[in-house]
Amino acid sequence: MPTTPQLSLAETIRELRTQLELAVAEGDGKGLRFTLGPVELEFQVEVTWVGGADAGVRFWVVSAGAKGSRSSASTHTVKLSLTPIGPGGGDVLISSSVPQLPK
Repeated sequence: MPTTPQLSLAETIRELRTQLELAVAEGDGKGLRFTLGPVELEFQVEVTWVGGADAGVRFWVVSAGAKGSRSSASTHTVKLSLTPIGPGGGDVLISSSVPQLPK
């Protein structure tokens, strides 16, 4: 049985951050801007215990096809609500400015 690549919770959030930064960069100079509000994520995670020198609990995001494929882990639903802030602590804009309102 082929193994499904595991993506850690931290890697998932890191990729979300990368995609949001890309959206901000692509929106630069556009006539319409959006304030980035709270971002809500809901997904299935496997909780596993890792022994040895690097012991601890690990959270792995489960793809839809991988549910139940690992008998040594328990699966849980996790919902996160993240509120992005800009480098100066303010709102994040997906575009730089609005020259004029559409008519």
